[in-house]
Amino acid sequence: MTIRLATTAIASTLLLVGCAGEVGSADDAAAGWAKTNVVLQSGGSAAQGAGAGATSPDQNPTFRAGTPVSVNYEYSCPNGGSIAYNGNYYIDAGMVGGGANVEFNYEADLKKCKNDGLTIDGTLDYAMSVETTDTSSSVVYSYDGDLVWSGDVSGACVISMKASVSATAGVGASVSYEGSICGYDAAATLNVQI
Repeated sequence: MTIRLATTAIASTLLLVGCAGEVGSADDAAAGWAKTNVVLQSGGSAAQGAGAGATSPDQNPTFRAGTPVSVNYEYSCPNGGSIAYNGNYYIDAGMVGGGANVEFNYEADLKKCKNDGLTIDGTLDYAMSVETTDTSSSVVYSYDGDLVWSGDVSGACVISMKASVSATAGVGASVSYEGSICGYDAAATLNVQI
């Protein structure tokens, strides 16, 4: 029985990832990522709120600064499906000069998550760290995992990349990418001007 279940699990995984061809172009990779990132960030924010212990759904969560918070949260995607977030986050708001550090590290399991014509399946390790001062901030996101897209964009997409956002008061902001998305260079594929 155990061998049969293990074989079924392996076969299901191969069907999910193996039957989907690769994403066809860098433009498709960028379009699929844009829709994926919207739900990934929305769900991540909801997961943090759930872990922080808001006293009611219409109140802001009360973050317990300096204390790691465990998260196990199921997010309902806008057009059906879900994302299960498992991991933790940490906030240190007591820095000298009014700054703060925020970090999270989740495993995001996307199950038929639908957003604006795209259905997303797969698992991503999704992490972020933020450092702020009274005049600047730096945010680094990292994404590692395998997704399968269907709908507006179709195909399998292996993601191993980082996105860095830096902002300075009175100067502006910049975004940079490194790594790969769907076999394409993330910096060239996701180049964004702010």
